[in-house]
Amino acid sequence: MAEAFFLFILIVPVSVLTFLAPREMMSFGSRWQYDTEPVYSKEAILYAKIASAFIAVVLTLNLVVSIINAFR
Repeated sequence: MAEAFFLFILIVPVSVLTFLAPREMMSFGSRWQYDTEPVYSKEAILYAKIASAFIAVVLTLNLVVSIINAFR
């Protein structure tokens, strides 16, 4: 159950930020490599949004299931 809490606390905020601001989060940590702001395709932005929403939902369900199993 502790693993579920750590995953939820560490990864879900990042996936929510990626869903809300995909361009900024896609270049997070690699801005130093470019002189100008990189241009991402619409498909890449859509993929980042879908993947981040999926990860947030799956990890939230994982946390809920872990909590339910802990109190059984």
